Amino acid sequence: MFRLLAAGVAAGLLANVTGFAITGMLFHRYQARTPGTWRPTESAAHYGLSSGIRIFACVGIGLLYGGFGAGGPAGSVQTMLRGFGFGVCLWAAAAAPIILELAVFVKWHRGFVIGLLLDWLALCALAGVASALAQSA
Repeated sequence: MFRLLAAGVAAGLLANVTGFAITGMLFHRYQARTPGTWRPTESAAHYGLSSGIRIFACVGIGLLYGGFGAGGPAGSVQTMLRGFGFGVCLWAAAAAPIILELAVFVKWHRGFVIGLLLDWLALCALAGVASALAQSA
């Protein structure tokens, strides 16, 4: 259990880095194309809360993975692929539909939606792989 929690936190920290790179840098310019959608100011509290949510999501993915009890040889490619597949399936079943449904009603630029989809795909895949490695260790 502790290994899964630690893996979730580690994946969450890494997902914050990849999230900044994907949404905060590569696709951030698309936010400016829908100015009426965003809060006028961003603060450290906003970023802290967002980071905490992402870590919470990765811990949740780790616990869900552990609940299924999928294991394998420690550190094997098969174990990592199983974790990656779990993350991708979770993204396809939950994160992607939520983002896409919101995009139907919220005035987001398509480029920003693509960035969010890639960002959460990376988060789910990272959490899945970290969980698989923790579970097999």
